Amino acid sequence: MALAMTPEVERLLESGTLAEAEGNLREALVWFEAAVKLAHDQALPRLRLGTLCHRVRDYVRAGEALAEASRLDPENAEIAFRLALTCDALGDQERARTAYARTMMLAPGSWQTWFLIGRDHRDLDHPEVARLAYLRAIDAAPDQPAELLFELGTLLWEMDMRDEGFALLERAVLACPVDPGFTLQLALAEMERDNLMAAHRLLTTAKHLDPADRRIDVALKDLSIQRNLARKRRRAA
Repeated sequence: MALAMTPEVERLLESGTLAEAEGNLREALVWFEAAVKLAHDQALPRLRLGTLCHRVRDYVRAGEALAEASRLDPENAEIAFRLALTCDALGDQERARTAYARTMMLAPGSWQTWFLIGRDHRDLDHPEVARLAYLRAIDAAPDQPAELLFELGTLLWEMDMRDEGFALLERAVLACPVDPGFTLQLALAEMERDNLMAAHRLLTTAKHLDPADRRIDVALKDLSIQRNLARKRRRAA
């Protein structure tokens, strides 16, 4: 049986969580890695490290940390859920399906299960059913995870419920400022709203978070075109 976490490990996790919330990616990684090294038989530091690595798209490293967390705590639905998302991102569909099924078995009424139900219905082009499932997930979640806010926000945006969707995208970025995908999507929404200064700020942030993401480059080019058109309209007015 694993021993309780020491005060030092708890302090490292608190520091890492605070750094992540403030958008300090490198600092958060340092704190979580230190916690993993000290807590040899604890799943939680590996869950925190794996979740952060997934959010910044280091899926291989995320998979390693989450697989170890799952070995240490196989009855933890949050670990199973995060491992499933990472396996999905890595293209390992068989392991992802197994972990998704385990999530739903371990916590059938949890936000993770409702999230998965909503995503399945979204994939099946049942947007209203997906929306209701995501709302159930929000009701079940104690802290409204950023992934859930983002999924519902993008869905509402696609359903032309723009004000509600935009507000959720903003909340997702505030909750998880280290995810370049969240920041990119909010920037695209700002572009559609003709808030070009905000879009530029967000795209610059996204580019800093993930310099290799070609979608960000495309969005920056589109933004440049949109800004040039706006300048021409002002001159012609």
